Amino acid sequence: DALANALANFALARNWDQYHSPKNLVMALTGEVGELSEIFQWLSEDSSKFVASNPDTAAAVREELADVTLYLVRRWKLEFLK
Repeated sequence: DALANALANFALARNWDQYHSPKNLVMALTGEVGELSEIFQWLSEDSSKFVASNPDTAAAVREELADVTLYLVRRWKLEFLK
């Protein structure tokens, strides 16, 4: 709830609620999942298990996972906690 409320306040302060319809949030989420997928796209199965061993790759995965999480939380808050 704390994260969802922080995201709601962040969006409200920027007048972004007008853009945060379920459709738009799902589209944004899809884009972020695509960016996460790009990191893994051409890795072998074994290499994909060790992305955290490379600091640059690990940071990129963390950033994309954070983006995915934020859109999921924002969507969930809009749809189910009205």
